[in-house]
Amino acid sequence: MTLTFLSCKTYKKEIKSDMKATFTEKKEIGYKRLSFESKSTEENGIINDITYVLNKINKEQLINENQLLIYVDATNGNIFITGYNHETEKVFDNNGIAIEFSEYWEVVDNAGEFDGILIDSINEALNSDIGKTTKENFQVYYQTEIYDAERIK
Repeated sequence: MTLTFLSCKTYKKEIKSDMKATFTEKKEIGYKRLSFESKSTEENGIINDITYVLNKINKEQLINENQLLIYVDATNGNIFITGYNHETEKVFDNNGIAIEFSEYWEVVDNAGEFDGILIDSINEALNSDIGKTTKENFQVYYQTEIYDAERIK
């Protein structure tokens, strides 16, 4: 099933995104994944796309845990957002949201640059009004392939 989300109302303004979304569910194993495909090739577009997804998480309660892990995967050019328990380091990855940044991945020079821009974009998105709401609803962590989970305050 493919869905296209065009806009998402917020308290102050409308966040628009032309990302295509795909929902996959396997009820027999309790698996649900919402995947977005970003067309952004620059930081402002990436920030907007991440903010858009955070707004969906806030409004539609897509994550059932009180902690979020945003995993930046430079090898595959995506981020994955899922429930998390930092104390036990348990990742609830049967349910989550993936954002594919394949077009951006094509224009960056290396994995380190990808990680850096995505982490900066996540921080910018979390400093927006929508991101502040996310941080009120969840303790938010990010992790890369190289570094352990770190809390974003």
